[in-house]
Amino acid sequence: MNSPHTPALEAEFSRLNHLRFSPAIEARFETDEQEQRLRSSRLTVLVAVAVYDAFLVADWQIMSDMVGWLALMRLGIFTPLALLVFWMLPRMSKSWQIDAMTIGCTVLAVLFPTTAMVFSHSPYVLIYQFGSMVTITYFTLVQRVRFRMAVIGLVASLTVQFWCVALRPEIDAASYQFVVSFYLSGAALLLMGSFVLERTERHGFLERLRSELLIEHIERTARTDMLTGLSNRHHLAAVGEAFADGHESQPIAALMIDIDHFKRFNDTQGHLAGDRCIRAVADLIRQELERAGESEADRSFAFRFGGEEFLILLPGSNERRAAVLGEAIRRRLEAARIPHPAMGVGAWVTASLGVAACQQGDFSLDALVGAADAALYHAKRDGRNCLAMTA
Repeated sequence: MNSPHTPALEAEFSRLNHLRFSPAIEARFETDEQEQRLRSSRLTVLVAVAVYDAFLVADWQIMSDMVGWLALMRLGIFTPLALLVFWMLPRMSKSWQIDAMTIGCTVLAVLFPTTAMVFSHSPYVLIYQFGSMVTITYFTLVQRVRFRMAVIGLVASLTVQFWCVALRPEIDAASYQFVVSFYLSGAALLLMGSFVLERTERHGFLERLRSELLIEHIERTARTDMLTGLSNRHHLAAVGEAFADGHESQPIAALMIDIDHFKRFNDTQGHLAGDRCIRAVADLIRQELERAGESEADRSFAFRFGGEEFLILLPGSNERRAAVLGEAIRRRLEAARIPHPAMGVGAWVTASLGVAACQQGDFSLDALVGAADAALYHAKRDGRNCLAMTA
């Protein structure tokens, strides 16, 4: 993604209704959202356990004949399991693992009271069983499991609910149909809410990603020479400060490159032809750096230093190694046979190069560039189209 509005990123917005990004973006989404999900999940687990256990008051009021069993289920089984989940959550690396544990706890939270309801002699069973909707709402909208996992959780929870209610002999067909309709309608609304919440979360993630790419694009533009695509003097100053702050003893080499007789080329061929020439030389430099394994992303920094001058900084390289690279660039340019009509028939564009090096601990950008520039002057004095090293 090289710009703030790449087709790859914009295409992700069209996938929002599928609640699934392309593999690379999906992995980034899961990684970025995981920490926030873990924080909110742990907090809501503790609150949910407290509310679930507090429901013992309702158990005692409505199904007093089963309150002992319910206390055992809530306090002796569910609460320890929920606290185990609370402990395990920070150790989860995948979103589906968090959702699976949440669904497991939810099904148990529904199973325990509805199972007790089957064996209760309370006349308020029909009212009591509606309490499961609180549990189902919690895991869908508060815990905010992913939509697909919410479907699985709701199917499992409602299956338990309908099965247990059906076991009550006094529940007639009309009452049972009402219970089923109530829960199915509620589940449909909860799934709609789950879908909207996840879609909104994913949309917000894409907007943040777009903003990050925009900032990255602006920063890259600020440090890039627009003609050649190489780094500019602004970036050189920042790199120089970074090297000056380093305390390593590794060497840093500088390679200064100047296109020979470029003013005459520009004056006779025009500025547009001169720009094309500069771009061609910059491309050759970039290609040679990549071929030599000295790409900018790896260990070197290539800059457009002036009009027709280029500078390459090579951390970790000594003067001799930089000279080998410089000579390869010089030969590559010579072999490119870019016509230089101002120098006569059959003349080609060439370059002169100067090399200097220092230790990072003694690094001074001005001193290093000055030494490489002095070596470049010697190369020009020696006839151009050659490389010179500091004495």
